[in-house]
Amino acid sequence: MIGYSLGGRVALGLLQAAPERFRRATLISAHPGLTDPAARARRRAADRRWIELLREQGIGAFVDAWERLPLFATQVRAAPAVLTRQRDRRLAQDPEGLAAALAVLGLGEMPPTWTTLARHPGRLRWIVGADDAKFLGLARRVAMLRPRLQLHVIPGAGHNPLIETPARLDALLDPR
Repeated sequence: MIGYSLGGRVALGLLQAAPERFRRATLISAHPGLTDPAARARRRAADRRWIELLREQGIGAFVDAWERLPLFATQVRAAPAVLTRQRDRRLAQDPEGLAAALAVLGLGEMPPTWTTLARHPGRLRWIVGADDAKFLGLARRVAMLRPRLQLHVIPGAGHNPLIETPARLDALLDPR
């Protein structure tokens, strides 16, 4: 199983729900979850603001604001055509479906998976961009919790190595 960002959190949720079904997982720029109740409350409030933006101003305003997040600042290094495709995909999302997903799958809603990471008997790989300070810090915390974690840090990548350094990511994902 492979999951990037929100997909990584979903993958972690699956590992937590049914660890016996997954012998291995690769997580890219994933967050194992918030354990502090105050941080979870702040994140829920932030996600409610995103949901309101979607419902009140539409997908265009949401995408404009989303793409200005500091988390994605390093993506300016990606090819313009790649950024255009990514923006087009974002704009094609159903705003109500996206709002519903944020309400259920937001970081403040999903349960933390730190214990699952420590106990999972299978092989876990964690991939993160070297220029994504927040998620690199999370990955290092996971590696401390789980010393046998295979941690890969991609130079020249931020939060989204899929578009920032696709060849380097592909080399890590290639099963050969």
